[in-house]
Amino acid sequence: MFIQCKNRKKPKIISLILCLFLLCLLPGCELRKTANESNSDQVTLTPEPTSTDKVSDKKEEADPNKNKVTVAPSDVPKATEDPKLEDFSELDKYFKDYTFDISYDEKLEYYERTYSVHGEYDLDGDGKADRINAVLKANYEEDDIYIEVNDRKVALNRGNPSGEVRVIDLDSRDSYVEVAIFDDGPSGDPNFVFFRYDGKELSLIGSIDRYALMDGQGKFISWFHLANNFKPQFFSAWGEFKNGQYVITNHDVEQNIGKTYEVDGSGYFIPLDENPESYFEHTVWDSESMREFKATKIKILDIHIEEDDRILNWFYVELPDGERGLLYFWIGD
Repeated sequence: MFIQCKNRKKPKIISLILCLFLLCLLPGCELRKTANESNSDQVTLTPEPTSTDKVSDKKEEADPNKNKVTVAPSDVPKATEDPKLEDFSELDKYFKDYTFDISYDEKLEYYERTYSVHGEYDLDGDGKADRINAVLKANYEEDDIYIEVNDRKVALNRGNPSGEVRVIDLDSRDSYVEVAIFDDGPSGDPNFVFFRYDGKELSLIGSIDRYALMDGQGKFISWFHLANNFKPQFFSAWGEFKNGQYVITNHDVEQNIGKTYEVDGSGYFIPLDENPESYFEHTVWDSESMREFKATKIKILDIHIEEDDRILNWFYVELPDGERGLLYFWIGD
């Protein structure tokens, strides 16, 4: 009986072994199947052939940086201390002692004149004089007026010249000096237009009002951003030429509120018991509102100015006799 039982167990044992063997085979098949499915999702860098594309035998190497996101450095400079007003001077201080040969027909009216400008000056700092030519006139067409340095020509779009052309050093930290062309503006807004020659190309840098200040290291304070009638003076913004644009940095003017200054010159004063919400609504340009100031002690109670418009010209003030009102000055139209 024992033997019979033993014989009956053999088929069961064999069946058990076969099952275990099959179980070992199945995971391997599943693993191979999973790997194959995974490979079918890979992206191939080489494009599949089409009717117009030829298959190249050359392999494209994987770029390790291809999938990395790189943040480009910002063009905004690192925060620096605001410039000091005492470091700035009139543009005339930075003009070079050089006179261009300028010719024109004196018999013609101012608006009819054509100015021919010729000169030689080392503009790029290579020790060699550069040939400078320009044609300036009021009644112009686009191709008629220009500045040219060593056969590099740039058309001008200013139409109120006086014939004044100067050499100026905008930034003593570089090797260049620039050409400054004066233009009187369409309605009495005089300005200088600056051009730079780097040895290869002649480019327009930008323009600034005639009575701006500069520090000789690339910084400017526009006349419109200066408290010109106040002593001591203060300013609302300063600027730099960067990539063909004049980039303005605002300067804090709230620090001047509550202080007393001496005011000189002619200004407009509108009596107001309270600080107006909108200075524009109270601004008039008639002679009845004009007053003369001569070293008059005036306390600034508020300054009306915008973040994106730094014209420094409207002040809510208190006069020596206690009268309050809006003070502003003529700055052109």
